Amino acid sequence: MHSDATIPQGGDDRRRSREMSLSHSRPPTDVPGYDPERLLGVGAYGEVWVAIERNTGRRVAIKFYASRGGLDWSLLSREVEKLSFLFADRYIVQLIAVGWDADPPYYIMEYMEHGSLADRLEHGPLPVDEAVSLFHDIAVGLLHAHGKGVLHCDLKPANVLLDQDGKPRLADFGQARLSHEQAPALGTLFHMAPEQADLAAVPDARWDVYALGSLAYCMLTGRVPHRNDERIRKLRDITDLEKRLRTYRQLIRRLGVPTDRR
Repeated sequence: MHSDATIPQGGDDRRRSREMSLSHSRPPTDVPGYDPERLLGVGAYGEVWVAIERNTGRRVAIKFYASRGGLDWSLLSREVEKLSFLFADRYIVQLIAVGWDADPPYYIMEYMEHGSLADRLEHGPLPVDEAVSLFHDIAVGLLHAHGKGVLHCDLKPANVLLDQDGKPRLADFGQARLSHEQAPALGTLFHMAPEQADLAAVPDARWDVYALGSLAYCMLTGRVPHRNDERIRKLRDITDLEKRLRTYRQLIRRLGVPTDRR
C-alpha cells in the first residue's frame, strides 16, 4: 500500500525534493539540538528523518519541506496550523517544534516506532478483533479532529502511525482543512470519496467518513477498494488533472460496493 500517493494540486511534481532526498546522506539542513539518524521517507513535498534529541536521547521525526517559497511554504503553514488545533490529543501525532526560519523549513514531531498501518498491512489483512480495535481508535481520533473543526482530507493507511503500544495516531495533516475553509483538498486515489475528486468541491466531513470506510476495508481484506493495476495505469496515463479526477469519479460511482473477501 506504499504506492498510495496523495494527488498534488500543482503542476510541479516536486522533483527537487525527491532528487535531494535520494542523493543526500544527511538532511537538507541541520536542526539545532538534534542529531540525524536515518532517512524515514520521501513524499511529494519533502522528506522525513529520524533524529535524536541531544539533551534527552529521545527519538523524533523531522519533516523537511522542499523549499521556503510558494506552495511548499503554504503547506507547512497549513499543516502546523491544523496540528496546533489538535495539541495534546493522544489520537494525533504531536507537534514538538517548528523551524520557520530554516532553509528548507521543517517541523519536529513525535516518532512512532512501530511505523504506519500501511507497513502493518504489508503482511496481509488484520485479525478481525485487531481491525475493530484500530478502527475504533481511528474513528475517535477523527471525531476529536472534527470536533475542533479540522477535516483530515487524506486518511489512508500510510497516514495512520502506530505508537509504542500499537495504538493508532492520525498523521500528515498537509491536506487538512478547517471546517469553514472553501479551498478544495485532493486526497489519494481509491481512498478518496468521488465527491472529493473535484477542484470545485468544498471540504466536507463526509470525505473523512468515506476514507474511514476505505481504511476498514483495507484492514479486513488487505486490499484497497476497487484498486488494481489496470485502473491505476489508466488514471496515471491521463495527464490533465481535471480529466483524471472526472474519470475517477465516474469509475468509483460505476463500480459501486466493492466485493473483495478475506
